[in-house]
Amino acid sequence: MDKKYYILGGILVLLLILAGVLFFTTSGPKPPSPSTDKLELTWWKTFEDSENVRELLTDYTATHKNVTVKFVKKEASTYEQELINALAAGAGPDIFSIHNDWLPKHADKISPMPDQLMNLRTYKESFVDVATTDFVKDDQIYAIPIAMDVLALYYNKDLLGSSGISQPPATWPELVSDAQKITKVLKPGTFTRSGVALGTSNNVNRAVDILTLLMLQNGTKFYSDDFGRATFDQRQTIPGSNQNFDPGAIALAFYTQFADPAKVSYTWNVRSDLSVDAFTQGKLAMMLSFQYMQPVIQSKAPNLNWDVAAVPQISEEVSKVNFANYWGESVSKLSKNSLAAWDFLNFISSKDELTKYYAKHKLVASRKDIIPSQVADTDLGVFAEGALTARSVYKKDANLYEGVFVKMIDDVILRNTDAEEALSNAAQQINLDLQQRQ
Repeated sequence: MDKKYYILGGILVLLLILAGVLFFTTSGPKPPSPSTDKLELTWWKTFEDSENVRELLTDYTATHKNVTVKFVKKEASTYEQELINALAAGAGPDIFSIHNDWLPKHADKISPMPDQLMNLRTYKESFVDVATTDFVKDDQIYAIPIAMDVLALYYNKDLLGSSGISQPPATWPELVSDAQKITKVLKPGTFTRSGVALGTSNNVNRAVDILTLLMLQNGTKFYSDDFGRATFDQRQTIPGSNQNFDPGAIALAFYTQFADPAKVSYTWNVRSDLSVDAFTQGKLAMMLSFQYMQPVIQSKAPNLNWDVAAVPQISEEVSKVNFANYWGESVSKLSKNSLAAWDFLNFISSKDELTKYYAKHKLVASRKDIIPSQVADTDLGVFAEGALTARSVYKKDANLYEGVFVKMIDDVILRNTDAEEALSNAAQQINLDLQQRQ
């Protein structure tokens, strides 16, 4: 055969190979890359000053010259309604914060994170477990947390010491015993010193969260598997036995005993001061609250001798359970730059960026690979460790849940309703709401 045909044939084969390579390299999935056009992202967030996030914004825009990020701090008390109104009018932000129990109510307003930017496996490996519970729906990521908060036990070292107590209680039975030793009564119903702020609703900081924690620690199952029906009022079988118990009612009765004059654990009532005020005034030995309360106490009582300890557990033999209260950053479904918005959130939630962020702002890490470096911190250690065991509860409507649980506490304390009945009434109210929203 003529030599030229060999040459032409070789060229043809080479062209076919190149075509094949081009096809497979261009037709396969590729990570999306934000547009290089000039664009501005607007970010709404509560409880955060622009100065705190300035470095995050600067670091991102330094490598994304075409992007400008406008940060807007919003007032917490009006934030949710303002956000709803803005999105309804088509004028909302590209990025906005949602509380960890808001997703069931606001998922339809959010554009999930593209899997090519971060897949679910990476998300689960990177962030504390409760974030997956709160911000993942149908295997899609709806929000990224950049900080955490959990409950801890605040205690007055002087009041414990003067009562012969050398260490804060690690379990609830120990707390009951310690509270009795500390409590001082001036006359029936009036305390000159209270052991712990528990039992009521309106004057205990985060009372509903504390009650929910107790229910979780007792093993309460809050809903049916399809989340269509509340089950926190139902009896459950003790694993490995034929015995039944009512974990929700046990938790409610335990919580309210501290405000029951008929109980030896009586140490608090509706006439007591707000728990934070009582604590900072030296009239309260112990209270449960979140990490955000630390600067408040320091500001109100700079000379108070206090510290924090891990939240009490049922016993030291069972797995620890804490309760989470935090925010995540989401991207609006209406955003014209949703890819760039998620790229920004992916960047600022990286280990390097959050490590620099926490170095300047005392916040509990949301990333598992940063928490070990915080555990030894005298201010954050208790909370950082608690984040690893933090849990939450599904709430179709967080505001309604709060109101129902406040009423449940008040029914027991103010209306002499027994715990089982109060719990049953609360479950009926939650079920009615669930049915109306289906």
